[in-house]
Amino acid sequence: MFFKTLPASAQGIFARLGHDPFIRAFYLAGGSAAALQLGHRVSADLDLFTPNVYDPVALLSRLERLGQVTVQQQGEGTWVGLLAGTRISFFHYGYPLMHPPDTYRGLRIASLLDIALMKITAISQRGRRRDFVDLYFICKNQEFELGDLLKQIPEKYGSLSYPSYHLLRSLAYFDDAERDPPLKMLTRCNWNRIKVFFEKQVRELMGASIPGGPRA
Repeated sequence: MFFKTLPASAQGIFARLGHDPFIRAFYLAGGSAAALQLGHRVSADLDLFTPNVYDPVALLSRLERLGQVTVQQQGEGTWVGLLAGTRISFFHYGYPLMHPPDTYRGLRIASLLDIALMKITAISQRGRRRDFVDLYFICKNQEFELGDLLKQIPEKYGSLSYPSYHLLRSLAYFDDAERDPPLKMLTRCNWNRIKVFFEKQVRELMGASIPGGPRA
């Protein structure tokens, strides 16, 4: 794991969370989980997920033992805030894990396959630059083909189907991502190359999967 992809403050929070038995029901996903495994960029936020229903009030009580807490959002299945200055979130996430998570310093880390599928669904809602960048580096590192990932979407998300014009179109729509600030990269990254990577695969998949779709 590339622990230095987390800022020093987030490293400290990560270590505290890893020692708390209550947090073991959660797993880390999102950009920080991808960065820990790939070492490609700095990511400061800690996004944790669990398939279990949890009590956000009980969670808050546990977090207050670990450091100063600022609550930004708290409700059924969702807790977002700051812990000792580090942004941290906890979500009830009822979708199955495709691969068992690894454990690092006491905290469970989602597999790159699961993170990739979560990134695809995030992009389908709003394509942030960080999601495209993370998905690109996961695909390159794991030699994932976009089409193979998309075929696994229904297995993880029973309510989503593929082929899907919406999913494909969102993976080549960059208007929102273009407005995002640059990321703090640790590996050389060419944004235009990333866009071409997705555009090429989407054209090919549309031609193969969507009746009457454009051919590459």
